[in-house]
Parts: sequence; C-alpha cells; structure tokens
Amino acid sequence: MRLLVVGEPGSGKTSWCREYIDGRRKCDSSVGGILSPAIEKQRQRIGFNVIDLLTGREVPFARLSRLKRFKGGEVVGDYTISRRGVVFGRGAIKRAVESRCDLVVIDEVGPLELGGKGLMPAVELALASPVNVLIVVRSSLRKALEGRFPQYEFAVVADLTPSP
Repeated sequence: MRLLVVGEPGSGKTSWCREYIDGRRKCDSSVGGILSPAIEKQRQRIGFNVIDLLTGREVPFARLSRLKRFKGGEVVGDYTISRRGVVFGRGAIKRAVESRCDLVVIDEVGPLELGGKGLMPAVELALASPVNVLIVVRSSLRKALEGRFPQYEFAVVADLTPSP
C-alpha cells in the first residue's frame, strides 16, 4: 500500500501523522521511517528536524538560510538542508524497510526529492519494497510525485488542503 498525506505548509500534516502513528502502535503495528517536525522560535517557523521513528533519535534537517547555513548544505527556497540530516533520514527510512516495518513513514517528499536529491534514494527503495509506505507531500507537489512514480498507485488517506 502506498499512502499519501497531502496539505499545504503549516496545515498539520506532521501532526496528523503523529496521531496516525500512535493509533497504529496501539494496535501493535511496527512503524519506522521519519517525521520532520517544524522548529519554531517566537511563533515563527525557523526550520525542521528529522526524527527516526524506530530509535527516537532526532537531528537538525533544515533551517532558514538567513539564520543558519549548514556546511555543505543545499539551499532550497528559504531553507538550507543539512547534509547530515539527509544522510540520517535516508538511513532511518532504509532501516525501517529492512526491518520490514508494518508502516514506513516519509515526512516529507519536497522539491529537493522531486529533483532527484535529498531523501529520494530512500523514497525509491521504500516504494519498490513490499512494505506499506505513507508519504507526506505538499498539495502543490502531489501531481509531480505521482508523475515521477507512474508505476505505483497512491491512496490519499488525509487531504488537509483547505477547500476553495
């Protein structure tokens, strides 16, 4: 099964995933992969961390470029992506696939991944595997994600996009 959580930035995609994961774990499902919660300072989003759902370990993933630039990091929009965070996230996804978790969460696939970089090698590995995969993606990138992987059928389990 290949599932999608769709919504705009700040719409609650990661929060929705946390609740979904908690529900799955209460039913004794094994859940691995990554969550990427926002980091806020004085009510302003300044970046994201990445959490390995199997270990609970958390490392910096992205920060506003005007506040911090990770050495060797890649600038995407207003953010600089940490190379260490990308390697950590890829490893967490790979471990979850190799552990044959009941659900592998990938929060989130963004412009960097759709350009073939960032977490994309781990995304491809997860999608090609027999595990159930839950991918978080912005509403504006959903078609690009589906177009990049026409061989897979995706089911939207949560669409947090505001109605027009």
